[in-house]
Amino acid sequence: MHSNPNIDNSYNPDVIDKTVVEHDEHGCKAALKDALNQTRLVALPSGNESVPIGSGIITAAIGSGGMARVYKVWNEKLEVFRAVKILKPDKDDLKKRFETEAKITAKLHHPNIVEIYNVGEWEGLPYLEMEFISGKSLEQLIVERGKLPDELCCAIMIQISRALYYAHNLEILLYGKTYHGVIHRDLKPANIMISEKGEVRLMDFGIARPVEASLHTIDGGIVGTIQYLSPEQMNGEEVDCRTDIYSMGAVLYEMLTGEKIFPQSSITELMRRRINNEFKKLSEYKFDICPALTKISQKCLKADKRERYPDANALIKDLVPVYKHFTHDSPEETVHKFQTAILSTGFMPVRSYRYRYLILSLLFFGIPVIFTITFFAVKKHLSDRADSTKSSLVIEENLKNVPLQPALNTKPLDVNKFKAENVPVEAPQRYSEAAEHTEIKESTRTTAEKADLTPLDKLKIKYKSSDLAVVGTKAFKKRSFEESILAFESLPSNHHSHTSNIIMLLEAYLETGRINKASSLLKKERPDDSQFEYLCGLFFEKIKDNEKALDFYQRALIRPSRMRNRDEIRNDALYKIAILRSNQYHIDSTPDSRAMAVHAWEVVKKAYALNPEHARVHMATVELFKLNR
Repeated sequence: MHSNPNIDNSYNPDVIDKTVVEHDEHGCKAALKDALNQTRLVALPSGNESVPIGSGIITAAIGSGGMARVYKVWNEKLEVFRAVKILKPDKDDLKKRFETEAKITAKLHHPNIVEIYNVGEWEGLPYLEMEFISGKSLEQLIVERGKLPDELCCAIMIQISRALYYAHNLEILLYGKTYHGVIHRDLKPANIMISEKGEVRLMDFGIARPVEASLHTIDGGIVGTIQYLSPEQMNGEEVDCRTDIYSMGAVLYEMLTGEKIFPQSSITELMRRRINNEFKKLSEYKFDICPALTKISQKCLKADKRERYPDANALIKDLVPVYKHFTHDSPEETVHKFQTAILSTGFMPVRSYRYRYLILSLLFFGIPVIFTITFFAVKKHLSDRADSTKSSLVIEENLKNVPLQPALNTKPLDVNKFKAENVPVEAPQRYSEAAEHTEIKESTRTTAEKADLTPLDKLKIKYKSSDLAVVGTKAFKKRSFEESILAFESLPSNHHSHTSNIIMLLEAYLETGRINKASSLLKKERPDDSQFEYLCGLFFEKIKDNEKALDFYQRALIRPSRMRNRDEIRNDALYKIAILRSNQYHIDSTPDSRAMAVHAWEVVKKAYALNPEHARVHMATVELFKLNR
């Protein structure tokens, strides 16, 4: 008999049998053996060994929750990967709930719900075998990317709403009784999988139950993840499909902001806010959020369930028109494009959805005729021009009273002492290669001919190109900012690479201290680009307007990028935000300013989790130490 390394043999029934055999007149021995068998402790596989389970062999551990652990399994006969979810050995009291999950999920067949293939036992522990989703959870996506693009939020919401509408209206036979509809009761980003193909799958029906049924719950207990529970769940009241609608609102809120709706770390404060359904309004965030999606989220999150959407189909009816304003692609195509863009470029272009409130603000600033025309254009097209127009007007309004030599009102951190060798505090600029150009070779010229050359001619010869955009880009990459300024300023505004030229020109102005030039440029130009927003933040930081600098650094976190890797810009912006938050705390040492500074530096450390020796990580550590003293 081979011993199983996963079994704790501390209790040996055969040894104890010898001591009790003489007293086994009334079957005590059999009862004792059964009791001892129940006390055996099974150690779950680590995921590093090729242990047989279900229809295949374990290749990795891919997740663990309070009730179960999930493994990636290779089915050699079918040559496919599967996922196996197995109950943890110390959770005997949850076996019935685990069994219910298997029974419910096995009856759900929908493209947006994870499919169950088989159930069984491994070393006495129940497991269920399901399809393996190659991708990541929505929770992972939000942690990595922060606020998600509006059209992506819409695409994910539509797919999950379809799954809910199906589940809420399915008739199932469970434990000999027929029920109409299944409530998930634990909707959260961790239970939503995003496949690489763009499919969104709802999973983990561990605490799901049929409508009007009460199965495997503790009387008076709260079951679910507290940040996403509906008020009626919190109060232990009767729930229906509108409970899942509330949770969907919390998920949408998190996608739109990159933050949990109830982020409080103190359990006392969290419970107080949960009981009162108090959360930060979407309108209080400094970055813009699609008004239509804001309205949908608010309706889902109503404390009174009678004021929410009556069912998932009503939610879909409001989501679809908003989504169609963004794109004509299917929701699956939008998610797929997002996943592909992350793998290839690190970002995805973000469309904005702003209309009536934008026009009202524009009318407030004047020129009624022009802005009335803009109103109808924006209302009809809902295009990206609306976003960039507002951004430029915000900049222009902010620039009206820019001082030429502003008074110093902050004491910035000394970042130089944190610079590591060969690791710049500012991330290096990475700009795309310039367009094809005509190469110019310097011919034999007389001294008189060379004297007649203009500065631009000399630059064309130096950089071997007749295209001034190429000349400016090459000079910029060599950090010859004076030459790049000369080249870019000579370009016509209709040049094919106008956007990238403007962004490099703005940076060159800032690098050479031409604040007035930068100010004039910002009043005229309006590219929708995260690097442009970041440079606007630098501009306002240079003129000591830290509030506006913070606003533009926040914008840089959510805008598309045509020139630099979006993750680089995001890290730069997060770092700048942290510095400004610390400076604010040093000026006004309130609990709120300290909390914001601590949060900002913690975000910086997370951003560099894969590069713990980076200079910014060291600086974050030092600042957090100071703030927590």
